[in-house]
Amino acid sequence: MKRIIILAVVLFSAVTFNVEAKKHYNGVGGYFYSQLSPYGSWIEVDYGVIVWRPTIIRVNWSPYQMGRWVWTYDGWYWDSYEPFGFITYHYGRWYYDDYYGWLWYPDYEWAPAWVEWRYDNNYIGWAPLHPYAVFSVSVGIFFTHTYYTPYHHWNYVGYGNFCDPYVYNYYVARGYKYRIHSGTKYRNNFVYYNGRIQNRGVDVKYVSVRSGQKIKQRDLVRVSDSRDLNRDGNGKNKRDEIRTLDLKRDELIRNDLGRMEIKRENRKTSVDMEKVKIGRREDVTNVKKNDQVKNRTLDGLKTDQNRKDVKVLQKNRTETNKKSDGNVNRKENTREVSKRETGKTINSNSRDSKNDTRKISQTKVSKNETSKLNRKNQEQNTQVKRENTRVTNNTQMKRNEVKERSRNDNQQNKSSEKKVKTDRTKEKDNSRERSKR
Repeated sequence: MKRIIILAVVLFSAVTFNVEAKKHYNGVGGYFYSQLSPYGSWIEVDYGVIVWRPTIIRVNWSPYQMGRWVWTYDGWYWDSYEPFGFITYHYGRWYYDDYYGWLWYPDYEWAPAWVEWRYDNNYIGWAPLHPYAVFSVSVGIFFTHTYYTPYHHWNYVGYGNFCDPYVYNYYVARGYKYRIHSGTKYRNNFVYYNGRIQNRGVDVKYVSVRSGQKIKQRDLVRVSDSRDLNRDGNGKNKRDEIRTLDLKRDELIRNDLGRMEIKRENRKTSVDMEKVKIGRREDVTNVKKNDQVKNRTLDGLKTDQNRKDVKVLQKNRTETNKKSDGNVNRKENTREVSKRETGKTINSNSRDSKNDTRKISQTKVSKNETSKLNRKNQEQNTQVKRENTRVTNNTQMKRNEVKERSRNDNQQNKSSEKKVKTDRTKEKDNSRERSKR
């Protein structure tokens, strides 16, 4: 009897272990698990939602801090100095939870850097994209839920130090971020080109002009093994190359591990996981194919409609020609025939008038659409102008403040010099009187 009970317990534990393992396998692939486990822990913050939390000892740590920005063919690439950066800064999203801290949500699409940008005439800043941010081939980045990144999660730096290999030494202090953040403009420029996701961010020409430096484009070499990331190849231009890990979705989802140690947490995260669409959606290439098919079907419907319209016009023309020929050949002998013909002409004229009214209505609709588009463009232009004027006003205010400070300092220096001179003259006079006495 004891043996039967022991066997039942063993079978039950094995079944539950397999169920838990399968559930965890659905959340994250074996490659991410094996590569990131030495540098952090995998936790389940919600039912079936598995995220990675880094083991960071340093205070005020945040993603996209320790590294450098490099301009490549795919846009701004974040070259991380951290051992887990080759995955967490090119796949997935980061978000900050008040209880857990910084968490990484896995995703399987590669990008040079999953960040959003802000800038003005003096500073440029970046922050990690939230899991609500989804990439689409036709739209770019869009958010499934309204979210604004707090200003203290942004990293700001001057243009002269933006491409510095030790850019983390020049970040704006936490107390001054709010002033800079309020005067900057938002920028988000993700595109899909030649089968790759590109992060264009702030225009490289603008950055080079503001920094006064010539920014060189570096070559990006894609490897399929993490051990090849730190190997130096033979060749002349190997110093300009940057290696990055780029694997297909099937290879990342594939699970060849026997067991995953994932910690369950009773406390849920603050993110609404129903609004998070990354990780579970289709591949970008499949989305692109679907978009192309939709466009083709729409084009086909448009061509069919145009063909039908052409046929209708041809029929109307043939009917009108026949009527005109019949009217020429007929003889106006009796009044009845003339009345019938006049009735027919009236009907034809009414039809033509109806067609003309339809055409006029269509032209009115098209004019209304164009006017709406023009209004929208004008509103966008006015918004951009307002933002630019606001930035210029802020810069002018800062310059005026600096000028006033310099004036006050000069006045203070002059007054102090005058006081010193008067004191010296008084001392001289006193010394002379003393000598006379």
